[in-house]
Amino acid sequence: MKKVYRPFWSYDVQKTETWLSDMAAKGLVFERLNRWTRCFYFQEREPAKRVYRIAYDKMSSSVLPKTLQDEGWKKAASAGNWEFTFNEQPESVIKTSPIRDGIIKHNRMITYIFYGTSFYVAGILMANISMLASSWRQDGGINIVESPLWILTFIFFAILFGSMVLGIYSIAKITGTNKGLDGTTAGFWPVDEIDQQSEKELKKARRWVTKVKFSWMYSPDKMEQWLESMERRGLNLYRVNKIGTIFHFTKGEPRRIAYRVDYQRGPTQSYFAIHREAGWNEEFTSFSNMEKWTIWSKAYDEGEERPQLYSDQSSRLKHAKRIAITYTVMFSPLVAFYIYFIIGNINRADTIQDWLSWSSSGLFIIAILIFGTFIFRIWAYYGRLRKQKTAWGN
Repeated sequence: MKKVYRPFWSYDVQKTETWLSDMAAKGLVFERLNRWTRCFYFQEREPAKRVYRIAYDKMSSSVLPKTLQDEGWKKAASAGNWEFTFNEQPESVIKTSPIRDGIIKHNRMITYIFYGTSFYVAGILMANISMLASSWRQDGGINIVESPLWILTFIFFAILFGSMVLGIYSIAKITGTNKGLDGTTAGFWPVDEIDQQSEKELKKARRWVTKVKFSWMYSPDKMEQWLESMERRGLNLYRVNKIGTIFHFTKGEPRRIAYRVDYQRGPTQSYFAIHREAGWNEEFTSFSNMEKWTIWSKAYDEGEERPQLYSDQSSRLKHAKRIAITYTVMFSPLVAFYIYFIIGNINRADTIQDWLSWSSSGLFIIAILIFGTFIFRIWAYYGRLRKQKTAWGN
């Protein structure tokens, strides 16, 4: 039996499926997986053509559903909640395959963990660098004392740095995999995209307007109002850059267009299909797998009621509360973490100038203001919707 070690196989299941098919074509047929050691085990047999599919299901059964059996799928192996199936028919004739939703949800949870770990590791590194810089500034240098324990310090920072690299790699890899599995894309480019020459002519004729908007997702309602006011002024939204900070408009006729900014945790194809069928146009979709923001637009005539993405105000209020809680959970520990180090710097500093310096507490104060502002703005958004609901209820 041949053993192959693949530590990051689950980060790209489609690539792993292709690899298993290639191994089978070489006469190495997949038998089992040790999910703890990340090792695949193969038996040497006659070369075979096999199409593999990997699924993740917490409620998996030892027997495949009849629809999959009728399609020719057979179980190759199971490891925990992971399930490996294969089909000996050509991929072109296979119409039904195991569902991928479980993998997408599992990957999303792993991404949350890596996001959180990377944030805190970055905070620890920044805190230590800040303290070193502060000591250098106050003492005019750093006295290094020889000690056999320095090896532990080096190991500690090597682990932190390695965790950062692993986190960044994992987030990027898993995000790309999920996009391939659920079919969603980052950003949006219109079908009738203006070519570069036409764009230059519009700019030359001063009919091209560019606006920059940062952190608009923390006040979605104000962003909607701003986009609609631009349309009423005859500035028609043309495209948004891939990171969602630069908005391009063309000067045209005033239009009645309703905009809605929506947040979803890893939406699937059905989410986009439902809104498109309802007449909404996708103007922008963020590339992040952790927080998926979408800007929707829909034209309406004078006298018509302004279109709503959600059927009632209660649904929108619950949605806003979920967003506020999500960002509070995300940013509050960071704020507490930075406050802790500021208090430590205050205790170590001799004067106010020392702990207010850029190299010590100054950087943490800026971080607290930024993250604190995000939390305040998103809860203020929830508060505005709650007041609207109360007013309408009365």
